[in-house]
Amino acid sequence: MTVANVVMFEFDTPEELKGWAQQYSKSGPFPNNIISLFVQTGDTSAIGINTYPDEEARAVADQHRVNFIENQSENFSVREVMPLSGPVLVEFINGVLNNNTEKD
Repeated sequence: MTVANVVMFEFDTPEELKGWAQQYSKSGPFPNNIISLFVQTGDTSAIGINTYPDEEARAVADQHRVNFIENQSENFSVREVMPLSGPVLVEFINGVLNNNTEKD
């Protein structure tokens, strides 16, 4: 079953948010990542949405996220990071339903 990490970020400044996004785009997605989105939701806030093929791959990504944030702490001031995770119940890619989300 496809699973996801949804991570809410709050930065000190809009410039830090944009810099973080630029750095992440250079670093690329975490291992076994299927879909990765980083969405700006406010001047200094964003949500990262990442899907993985299974819980094991998602758990590995958790540690990569922690390491990435720690390594970037000297370059960016991230005020708050709030991770959430769970199964993907419905996933459309290019308008086509991904049936892998329905399996247990």
